[in-house]
Amino acid sequence: MVLVLSECETEWIRRAFGVSSVRVVRRLGGGQHAETFEVAAGSERLVFRRFPAGDDAVLRERTVLSKLASLGGSCPQLVAADTSASSPRILTSYVPGAPPDPGLDPAVLAAELGRTLARVHEQDAGGLPSGVPFPPIGAGPCAREIKRRWSDLDMSELVFTHGDFWSGNTVWDGVRLTGVVDWSGAHRAPRGIDLAWCRQDLALLHGRGDAPDVFLAAYDDAAGVKIRRMRLWDLHAGARAEDRVEEWAPNYEGVARPDLTGERLRARLDAWNDHLLRG
Repeated sequence: MVLVLSECETEWIRRAFGVSSVRVVRRLGGGQHAETFEVAAGSERLVFRRFPAGDDAVLRERTVLSKLASLGGSCPQLVAADTSASSPRILTSYVPGAPPDPGLDPAVLAAELGRTLARVHEQDAGGLPSGVPFPPIGAGPCAREIKRRWSDLDMSELVFTHGDFWSGNTVWDGVRLTGVVDWSGAHRAPRGIDLAWCRQDLALLHGRGDAPDVFLAAYDDAAGVKIRRMRLWDLHAGARAEDRVEEWAPNYEGVARPDLTGERLRARLDAWNDHLLRG
């Protein structure tokens, strides 16, 4: 895996931002979809992300970022994008902060995430692609249960959803959440998609504790809504994870949680999903 920018990429950044010098400050962790770098372009800090050839994430994210002006500095601002099939890449402003401290009180983490997601869901979803989910294709316990109950999921309201809202896509200054990144998966979709994905992340981070419910209560209070049948959305998230959660260990290592090995992630997901299935 390439750990530095090529001369072609460096020149692209120089031309896009109108500077004479560009250098890599550090590689940023937290995900496997793109290779992400903090770069210094002149006196400014920017974020450069490189995607696999043929990936359409840059095209999608370019559209999404143009709709997030009301979130101000808490989300990246688009600087330049190359949507070519051969070298998809995007350059955005740098959102200062760091992944949440592993020692952060789970209740503080959860409440900040809930309030922030409520703000995301308030954004204008016009023009975003539909993210109405389909029944899962897996054959695990959660997949079987949610397919049996599929018609009970409430999909009557579609809002601006992030699509991958978990702690690793947020940045923090101490106990305060200062930004949300990685918007390529944003869609018009039911609120429960984001809510369940983040609740599952909190269960993976902290095991069976109160954090998922603290998160949901903070969201409900900030959004002024009450999510119907949250357990079903949780099961939907579980169906998406139950066949592959071990693969997420590098993501958690990238946000300072190397303790969350594939084995531990599997144990915590199984415990969370068993809790949901007994619901």
